[in-house]
Amino acid sequence: MPALNRPIPGQSLTDEPKNYAWERPPEITDPNEAVKYHLERVADPEVIDNVFYALDMGMPVKTLTDSMMTGAYAKGIHNIDLGLLVEPLVRRAVMKIADRAKVPYKETFDEEEASIDERAARMVRIVESTPEEERDAGYDFLSEVSSNVKETPSPDLEMSEEPEMSEDTMVEQKPKGLMAR
Repeated sequence: MPALNRPIPGQSLTDEPKNYAWERPPEITDPNEAVKYHLERVADPEVIDNVFYALDMGMPVKTLTDSMMTGAYAKGIHNIDLGLLVEPLVRRAVMKIADRAKVPYKETFDEEEASIDERAARMVRIVESTPEEERDAGYDFLSEVSSNVKETPSPDLEMSEEPEMSEDTMVEQKPKGLMAR
């Protein structure tokens, strides 16, 4: 029944303006401040152990940082453009922190890995597998990140191609209509 919970077409035109955080001006507009905001969140001792756990369980760093940017946009922390600008910097910083802690990670999903739906389900399973005694601010952070995993085009998903037509199957079509004469 999730389809019934969607907004109807044109609903945004009748809703009260600025109901949502992303409809208001963002809190952060400076790229340096945005990087600082995300790195301070990740560096929190209660959060970093959960980040290491997720990376060790197979969550790619890019998925983690993309979801962080989506969450910040949804909360009105910064806009989408700023998130796209600072995401590579935050990703490199998270990878460097993981390298120093000797935590194994992968940067992105491999091409032959699961479909987008299976990837999202995997992220939710990683969060849900966090032991009860370790559910702290870091668990909340991972829950937020896994809820922001969105369907994004994957390099392994190609556009469907039209079937090739051989010369045997091609039939010469005669022009029709007024201009055919």
